Amino acid sequence: MSLQGKHRVRTGPKHPWMRRLTATTAVMLLIGTAAGGGASYAINNLGKHIKTINSGELKHVDKAKTVKVTDTSATNILIMGSDSRSGAGNTGYGKVSGARSDTTLLVHIYKGRKAATIVSIPRDTYVKLPPCTDSKGNQYGVWSAKFNAAFSEAGPICTIKTVESVTGVPINKFMVLDFNGFKQVVDAVGGVEVCLTSPVYDPVRKGIGGSGLNLPAGYSTISGKQALAFVRARESLGDGSDIGRIKRQQEFLSSMVRSLLSSGMLKNPATMYKVLGAITSSMTTSEDLASVPALENFALSMSGISPQNIKFVTVPFDYVGKGNVGFNTKSQELFDALIADKPWPPVAPTPSVSPSSSASPKSTKTASPTPTPSESGVISPGSYSCTEGNNRVKK
Repeated sequence: MSLQGKHRVRTGPKHPWMRRLTATTAVMLLIGTAAGGGASYAINNLGKHIKTINSGELKHVDKAKTVKVTDTSATNILIMGSDSRSGAGNTGYGKVSGARSDTTLLVHIYKGRKAATIVSIPRDTYVKLPPCTDSKGNQYGVWSAKFNAAFSEAGPICTIKTVESVTGVPINKFMVLDFNGFKQVVDAVGGVEVCLTSPVYDPVRKGIGGSGLNLPAGYSTISGKQALAFVRARESLGDGSDIGRIKRQQEFLSSMVRSLLSSGMLKNPATMYKVLGAITSSMTTSEDLASVPALENFALSMSGISPQNIKFVTVPFDYVGKGNVGFNTKSQELFDALIADKPWPPVAPTPSVSPSSSASPKSTKTASPTPTPSESGVISPGSYSCTEGNNRVKK
């Protein structure tokens, strides 16, 4: 599919296995706090590893303003995963040039910072991409393509511009994460529990693909390397679709939240330092978050968020071809709810108590941005189900 002008969209690998669940850092920021004052000197040094991208052409991204612990305003963060093979801990996943972002999460934190909705945007969504400029100065005109073409062609700034263009949701902050940070966070919490209804074996085959995943049926506590394979695997789990993989990633993240809480990591400065080291060496972010004190203040501003108030949803869609999807009217209803700082799915207000009722006036409730975990399409850290495998036999 060609662009307007001389540039042409480069297609990704035939089997784009190399994706990762990038919301690990988002969840840590949503539910956690950084190490205490005793480690402040070491913590400050970690900030030297954080990389930034010039976001001057963006309208809504916060620049280098001070991040305040007392800020309770609503905010939107875009989390993008990079499958780049460059850098420590990112090799060994095949020789693929460039970088793609097959996992993109729009995190809306509600006013008061007591609740959040994390929205997965399917990478195979057909959208109209806005004009973009890549890191080498090459300019791209408006063109129609799959959503993840924005990142592979012109980088994270183009992805942000695309999200704002097609959803109307203003992005205030962003983060780009690679393989290594994800693996080290999982290892730091002692692994994450997952469940399979049948065993799965997905060997890496030269020139073909594969994630290297090899797990038995039932519950397993998996390491960082195994977790990366778990969230990258596609054809060996479930129906092999990207949509099925998104649901599995959301379930994994729910289990990750529980592991973070049960491990006591958020109250252990030494462990937090280890995790922050992994994250900061693997992260590119907006200027206002480009230091550990800023990340710490941002995390502390959301310390009141509990796991049951974090909801994971996928943008509603219609299938427009084999494996490809498109936004629909329900999609825009979701985006409009985030713009208005309203809950999703919508929460129906409780009927007012009639004057003749003997019930106390305090029983009247108003809508809250914390829909219950049982609502269709919503996954919360309080729920996790076994994932279906294809029961491949090791040969």
